[in-house]
Amino acid sequence: MTSTNTTKNLITDESALDTLASKIGGLDEKDFAQINELSELQKQMSDFLIERFQNNIEAFKKYMPNIAKTFAHYTPKKTMEFFCMPNGIPNLIFIENNDILYKTFDPFALCKAQVDSILNKDCILQTHYNHEYDPYGQIHFKYLNQVVCIDESFKRDSSLSAAQLGSIANCVMVGIGLGYQLANLYEKIEIANLIIVEPNLDMFFASLHAFDWANLLAFLFENNYGIHLMLGQKPEQFYLDMESFYTTHGRFLSGTWLGYVHYSSKEIKDICDILMKDFNTVHSALGFFDDHLFGTSHACNAILNKKAFVQREPQMLNKFKNVPVFVIGSGPSLDHDIPFIRKNQDKAIIIACGTAVDTLYHAGIKPDIYACTERTPQIRDALDVIPDKNFFDDIILMSGDVVHPRTTELFKHTAIFGKPDEPFYLYAAAHFSEIKAVQPVQLMNPFVGNMGVSGAIYLGFENLFFFGLDNGKMVGTNNIHSVYTSLYTNCNKELAGHGNYKTGKLVEGNFGGQCETNYFFNLSCRNMDFVIEQATLKNKNLKCTNCSNGSKIPHAKPVHSEDLNFEKLKNVDKDAFKDFMYNKKTKVLETIDEEKLQTIFMPDAFNKVVDYISSELAKPVTTRVEGIQVLESVSEKLAFFKKSPDTYYYADAVEGSLQTIFIMASRILYNTSDVEECIAHYNKIIAVCLDFLDESKSLFKHIPDYVMWDHKKYHPNGVVGIDYPSTKATPFPKYATVKSIDFDDPQKVFEKRYE
Repeated sequence: MTSTNTTKNLITDESALDTLASKIGGLDEKDFAQINELSELQKQMSDFLIERFQNNIEAFKKYMPNIAKTFAHYTPKKTMEFFCMPNGIPNLIFIENNDILYKTFDPFALCKAQVDSILNKDCILQTHYNHEYDPYGQIHFKYLNQVVCIDESFKRDSSLSAAQLGSIANCVMVGIGLGYQLANLYEKIEIANLIIVEPNLDMFFASLHAFDWANLLAFLFENNYGIHLMLGQKPEQFYLDMESFYTTHGRFLSGTWLGYVHYSSKEIKDICDILMKDFNTVHSALGFFDDHLFGTSHACNAILNKKAFVQREPQMLNKFKNVPVFVIGSGPSLDHDIPFIRKNQDKAIIIACGTAVDTLYHAGIKPDIYACTERTPQIRDALDVIPDKNFFDDIILMSGDVVHPRTTELFKHTAIFGKPDEPFYLYAAAHFSEIKAVQPVQLMNPFVGNMGVSGAIYLGFENLFFFGLDNGKMVGTNNIHSVYTSLYTNCNKELAGHGNYKTGKLVEGNFGGQCETNYFFNLSCRNMDFVIEQATLKNKNLKCTNCSNGSKIPHAKPVHSEDLNFEKLKNVDKDAFKDFMYNKKTKVLETIDEEKLQTIFMPDAFNKVVDYISSELAKPVTTRVEGIQVLESVSEKLAFFKKSPDTYYYADAVEGSLQTIFIMASRILYNTSDVEECIAHYNKIIAVCLDFLDESKSLFKHIPDYVMWDHKKYHPNGVVGIDYPSTKATPFPKYATVKSIDFDDPQKVFEKRYE
């Protein structure tokens, strides 16, 4: 996935109001003097403002009643007054600092100049996908790679501006001002969806007096154009509200968009920082169909194999809430902290994230919990690198319900969370009370460190210390993992530094300096920070200390391990802790058997949902906006199906793959100025999408027996699925081996070390 979003794309000097005002003629002292002489005109303007406000409130009562209810009797927090020049155009002055919103004689001309400036730049931001290798035999990649081929066959004219295209799928406008720019904007281009973000309620209230919202709303609703108002949001609320909009109307919309900043303020800048930092995450981890079938089948296997799931109740015991919890990744800075962890390993609950379990084994440190994120069978292969087969006997596997059956098979004790961003958990919880009692976990991806941090927080711990959660490597560092990790140093050296571990981007380091990172490391760090931030809002007692010398996690306090004082801490009663975990905090879901599970996965019901979606998607389009509206309509239907316990799973199972394809379909609609050619290629992508939906029906019926890699039995001819008109079956891949070198590990039995 690739995009070109930077803050510079969104906030530019050439489109700033003050810059443009100086070009078209700003206000001087003579103009200010003239204001006081226009008392009669000011009175006429006042009458006009009152009438316009009343008309706008009536319109909002019809189209957006919640807005009307909020502002019908609203009282501004700060003092502001309208004034006008001889042209009679309302402008706004803020009395407290004597600042004028539009520093020009003609606000209309100023707003028009800003619209022209923004629309005539190459400023439509788009996401696209490259060809992806399919490591497991999945129809999602079979069809997505075909879509990429269609995109590559149709060269994009990247020089085109929004004005030249005459249409955009999605515009995010930050700051409404008095709203005059909206009339100019819709005169110039079609906008399928407009999101207006105005953190200052006073400003929106002012726009209700000055701008003709009534006429605009009638135009938008008559033509089925979307508009969404996000008013009064604090920066910490903004992302959640924005994500909620795209969840309902289609995450694909966040893949093709125009950013528009109308005026500047501290609140506006804060919103823009979040927008540019987090906007791509709206569609960064969509999930996909095959992955959901695997995850569901794995969850069902965990239930049927009597593995224990984390319970919402009881809460973590008070005597364990505040004990130190070491969340340990295998980043390169872990080597520095090994002596401290060795010395104090009995004074903390130790969570080993992924290959950190290998690191700790060879460093003489015994983990209490093993955190696992992935659903792949290779996780078990990586664990089998450890020669002492009794090492895992008293270690608790902490994972989401998507964990592979081969992995759970190794552990006598498990603490499996529900994964609410996958279809199974919420759907099954709506049908089985035992699953409803299972504790969910948020943001356990993309890396194992995320499972360690999120899992510790959702278990109820309040005193976390991070080691080796580097999310990259500091500039000047060679290794991407700890030298103690046998898997990378002895068994498969090619694994380190390749694929998801390649670095190139520089970010702020936890202790200063710069850290080399990449998209996935950055996403991991962002997710850790977000889950800490949200948990802290609910629990002020949560403390997170980051001892890792890697990427900075803003809501975790940076402290070097040598500055920690554990001398007076007592050893943790780990036997009592594990007894609580084994017998109270986790539970086997005894009453759910295979027959019960099969009753909630009905192929005929899935087929009906898919057929309905296919019929909607096949509707002909003649314009770019019509194409966007079809994709948005399908997305809204999926969101509607997800509201019902009966159809939630069927919609959610296909949604991620559909949104991924929709990102490419919406992108191709804006490839060139030739609308007919764009629509022709859009139709090719839709044909691929329809074939994907049809083939999905043949795989869905295998739940709950569609276990990753074992699913190869359902693809008997050495290819993934069958040929379809738009897309041929692709070769089934070879199994990816983790251990490429036959290494004779001298550490045959685990030895605990304190020195």
